[in-house]
Amino acid sequence: MNKKHNRRRYRASGMVCALALSLFCGAASVSAAVPEPSWESYHRHGKDNFERGNFEVALKDFQKALDLAEKFPANDPRRGKTLNNLATVYDYLGKYSEACTASELSFKYGEKLMPPEDPTLMKRLDFLATLYLKTNQFTKSETASQRYLKYIEKTKSKDDKECARVLDNIVVSLHALKKSAEAEPYAKRALTIWERTTNEESKSVAKELSVIAGLQLDQKKYAEAEATSRRALGLFVKHYSKKDPNTAVAQASLAEILAKQDSAEKKAEADALFKQSIATLKKGRGEQSLKVTESVTKVYNELIPSAGATSVR
Repeated sequence: MNKKHNRRRYRASGMVCALALSLFCGAASVSAAVPEPSWESYHRHGKDNFERGNFEVALKDFQKALDLAEKFPANDPRRGKTLNNLATVYDYLGKYSEACTASELSFKYGEKLMPPEDPTLMKRLDFLATLYLKTNQFTKSETASQRYLKYIEKTKSKDDKECARVLDNIVVSLHALKKSAEAEPYAKRALTIWERTTNEESKSVAKELSVIAGLQLDQKKYAEAEATSRRALGLFVKHYSKKDPNTAVAQASLAEILAKQDSAEKKAEADALFKQSIATLKKGRGEQSLKVTESVTKVYNELIPSAGATSVR
């Protein structure tokens, strides 16, 4: 009886062991069947992390996606798409050189696969133009912006606010290249667009007027620069108040124009404006505020010798 019971017990135990072994082997086979992460999964994770603000993690996801995309055929659009996403993340991280390199490659791949005026390709071009600005490649930025401007004029209108934004990018490039005379018409065209699409008393108009005044000052067109700058300052005061840093910068801009003219009366006004501007700017906090204050103070001391040793504290 006991022998028979023992045989059954051993048989049952053997079945359990066999079952356990079977489950183990089955689990091993299931584990082995799990596929390697795909481009799609890395790309999806990258987008999710980017949207959550996890930029460093998103960067790693897109880098892994690019490693896979580089094994695809040369005409596979996923390569260009991944490079564009990489450029976007680099841009958010402030790594503009890396962003520019990735953006250039993305655009070049896109040119091989898309029509010349494909909307996706044009968005990449606009992004690249902005990155050229951030990396001080002003000639390349102007060229890219000019091409994108033609696209916007054709697909939207010459009075669209998007045109004004691109025109401003061109102005920045030309000014950096010391081509203020060439830049001024673009700035004036942008001003006209802002006046039509917003209103002539808007913040956008104030900022554009300030840009134009600076370009006119570069060309020593003092009377025009002064009139433009006074109008800009009036709008800054209206929209930001007299004690706002934006207004303070506008005051300093007008003061510089006045100080460069051969008039004791205007130099006296410039002195007062500089002092008001610096007093406001000194109240600011942060590295950028300090840099602006130092810059304005430097110009003040150079143009108004009687200012003496005005310092930033």
